[in-house]
Amino acid sequence: MKKLVILLLLIPTAVFGQDITSLKFVDAENLMLINKGFSNTEMYYSRLPETLKGNVRKAVWDLGLNSAGLAVRFSTNSKCIGVKWTLLNNFHMSHMAGTGIRGLDLYTLDGGQWKFIGVAKPTKKESQNIFIRNMDGATHEYLAYLPLYDGVEKLEIGVDSTAEISLPKTSKLVANSGVKPIVFYGTSITQGGCASRPGMAYPAIIGRRLGCETINLGFSGNARMDFVMSQTIAQIDASKYVVDCMPNCTAQILRDSAYTFLKNLAETRSQVPIYMVENVSFPSFLRDQKSASDVQEKYQVWRETYLKLRKEGYKNIRYIKAKGLIGDDYEGTVDAVHLTDLGFLRLAENLLKKIK
Repeated sequence: MKKLVILLLLIPTAVFGQDITSLKFVDAENLMLINKGFSNTEMYYSRLPETLKGNVRKAVWDLGLNSAGLAVRFSTNSKCIGVKWTLLNNFHMSHMAGTGIRGLDLYTLDGGQWKFIGVAKPTKKESQNIFIRNMDGATHEYLAYLPLYDGVEKLEIGVDSTAEISLPKTSKLVANSGVKPIVFYGTSITQGGCASRPGMAYPAIIGRRLGCETINLGFSGNARMDFVMSQTIAQIDASKYVVDCMPNCTAQILRDSAYTFLKNLAETRSQVPIYMVENVSFPSFLRDQKSASDVQEKYQVWRETYLKLRKEGYKNIRYIKAKGLIGDDYEGTVDAVHLTDLGFLRLAENLLKKIK
């Protein structure tokens, strides 16, 4: 009996209901992809324009192949929804859940709000899993977020053999809706480290709350204000730009790059608010004296850059302080740097108060 229970737990695609082999699968490229800043990408599910290849640091380019922030919107009357996907790398990390790195999660629209209903757990480079079973068979709206720290080569959504699946039937959180997106440029935290699942990255939370696309341009360890990235970000016709890159920058990088990066963006998009976010207060700052001293120096440079730009007439530059962004109880991170779901929820809610 114990062996049977263990076997069932190891086969999530066939437990307590419909088997994934009975579903019909539709290539997700035939549905709607949202939160994508550029159409001319090397891979359908990657984030940077192909023209940047060879013109940006290799680390940034490689991270741009991650599908962080991208999501598929669709409508279906299926009682069961599954997914098949092929990963680019089958990447692993010791401090982040595989469902966040390589998995997908599913939301449905209910009472005007997006609510989480299921996750697809990765098992290997080519995975298949069921998000949810035993639904009512009525037509509902769905939103499936793609992996945060891996790329996706192929993605298919599975539904009942007799069910319909189509483009969204409502205008809630869809591409090209007339509502301009918010662009987030930042670090591993912006990218989503260490969310337990993709929909918990803070740009995604903000997107659901505001009902608009959010372009996730987080590059783990590599948000160093390269000028070419300022030029690239400025190509996106956005309603707001959130620059959250301080954790990846030394005070000297900020001195060398922050002014030109922000000035270019402020000039190119002179009518659009640009938010400079301070480095969130990491728990390590409480006792790590060097880190605490270093971040104070960075705050000073960041603030001086802001004041200089404002004095020069760039009134679209705004400033967000770190205090309270992830709470004051030191419980919002995995490793004293990268956020838990609690940290992401707090960060999203506190940023919303500033940018809404």
